[in-house]
Amino acid sequence: MAIIDQDSVKVSFSLQVRVRLSHLHHLPVTGKRMVGVFMKAGRVQACIDYIKFNHEAEGFEFSEDEEHAIRRVLEGDVNADELIQAYIDSHALSTEYVPPQDELSVYPHTSSLVNYFSIKERAKLRRVEAYMANIRSAEMLTETVQNTYDFEYLKSIHERMFGDVYPSAGLIRTTVAAKRTVFCNPEYIDSAAEDIFTRLRKDRYLVDMDRETFINDLAFYMGEVEALHPFRDGNGRTARLFFYQLSMNAGYDIDWSLVDADRLLEADISAIDGDYQLLIDVLEEVVI
Repeated sequence: MAIIDQDSVKVSFSLQVRVRLSHLHHLPVTGKRMVGVFMKAGRVQACIDYIKFNHEAEGFEFSEDEEHAIRRVLEGDVNADELIQAYIDSHALSTEYVPPQDELSVYPHTSSLVNYFSIKERAKLRRVEAYMANIRSAEMLTETVQNTYDFEYLKSIHERMFGDVYPSAGLIRTTVAAKRTVFCNPEYIDSAAEDIFTRLRKDRYLVDMDRETFINDLAFYMGEVEALHPFRDGNGRTARLFFYQLSMNAGYDIDWSLVDADRLLEADISAIDGDYQLLIDVLEEVVI
C-alpha cells in the first residue's frame, strides 16, 4: 500500500536503500552478470547507444562524463551503487526522507513526484532521475537476458530503474493519465495487463519467428504496453528496456543509433490508436 501513517518519522536514505535492495533480491530478475559476453560480442557500444537514445529522448544532452560512467558499469569497472552514492554526495542531495501520506502523489503546488531526496524543483528532479535511471539501466544490461517477459518483470524493471529516486517505483498508478492520447484507466490496468501478457506468453515471447512476423508482433505488443501506461512516470524507458531485452532473447537486436525519437513517438501514438504501420516502418529500419 502506498498510504502510510501520517505520524511517520524521518527515514534515513541509507535505510531506504537497504530496504529497497533487500526487496529487489526477491524480484523476478535473472541474476548472473554477462560483462564478458558483452565485451566479446561488442555489446558495450550498442548498450551505450540505447541509453543515449533514452537520455536524449528525455530532452537531455549525453555528456562525455555520463558516457564514461555508463561504460564503466557496462565493462564491470564499477558497480552502480558506488556511482549513485557518489552522485548523491557530489550533489549534496538530502539523505533524509519524510514519507507523506500518499507516496504516489506529487508535492503540493508542484509537478514533482514524491521522492527520496525531497526535491520539489522539477528540472532538478528530472536531472537526478535521468542520471540514476541511466546507471541502473546499464546495470540491468550487464545481466543475463531474461527469458520470461510478464507484467511482474515489467514492474521489476521500473522498480530497479527508478527505485533510487521514487518510493512509488514499480507501483501501478492510481490516477488517470493522458498526454497526447488517453491511456488505460487505473482500475483496468491489472486486468488489461493480464490479457496482454497472457497473449505474449502464448506467443512464446516472440521466440522462433521470422523477421517479418517478429516485427509485426513486436509492434503490436509495444503499442499495447504503451496504451497500458501502468506507471505514474517512466513508462517509455521501462517499456523500451523490456522490449529491447525481449528482442535479444528472441534472437534479434535493435540498433538504437538509427532510431529517431520524434518518429518513434508518433509511431507509438498511432499504435495506441490501433494503427501499427508507422511503428512497423520504424522497426523495419532498426531491427537486426
